[in-house]
Amino acid sequence: MSKTHAVQIYSQPFQRLFVVGDIHGCYQQLMQKLQQLGFDFQQDLLVSVGDLVDRGPESLKCLNLIDQPWFTAILGNHEEMCLLSEHDPAMADLHSQHGGEWLYALDPEQQAQVRARCRRLPIVLEIEHQQQHYGFVHADVDHNDWQAFKQAVTRSHDVAIWSRGRIRNKRPHLYHHVQGIDRVYLGHTVVPQVTQRDNCYYLDTGAVFGHHLSVVEIDIQQPIEQQLKVIQVL
Repeated sequence: MSKTHAVQIYSQPFQRLFVVGDIHGCYQQLMQKLQQLGFDFQQDLLVSVGDLVDRGPESLKCLNLIDQPWFTAILGNHEEMCLLSEHDPAMADLHSQHGGEWLYALDPEQQAQVRARCRRLPIVLEIEHQQQHYGFVHADVDHNDWQAFKQAVTRSHDVAIWSRGRIRNKRPHLYHHVQGIDRVYLGHTVVPQVTQRDNCYYLDTGAVFGHHLSVVEIDIQQPIEQQLKVIQVL
């Protein structure tokens, strides 16, 4: 799979910082949520933790958001399926079974444009805001050191895109606070509410399955626990 840098550091100016869980084509729900939050499209920044596309009704609209100056995103496993399916018929079949049929209904030129957008998405995003250091990863962080995790991602990004090790917590002795980063925001695994594991926060609350879409403002003056009820995973 051809892609841009595995790790991207966001450097454009913005006022307030927001992060959204897996959107999965739920464009209208996202716009309604941003309106409720008083999001300023001229000054604020929204980060998507991946899976912009598939299952929902407006995948293309959601993917096209990456062209907007107020929006940035990382690669999710559903964007990766869009890419891998180009040369893998078995992946195309799997993708279609998991909400990707919209892609194959497009003409070849449109499919190429979709994949070109997906290739622009990094695996890991870092943002400095209010003197805090935040990381954004789609699925999992399997190291307890942020620098070690980033180095591993440059060799293989499967864990970052597909894994559920930390959130499923089957081997808790392997995981603890991720050093070298203040917070990490993730999606991929559907949770009933924003869920904390160590200093990692999981935001995919299943909007495409009829549940709410989680959009959180990242503000050290307003801890996440005060904005939304957060489940502490023990």
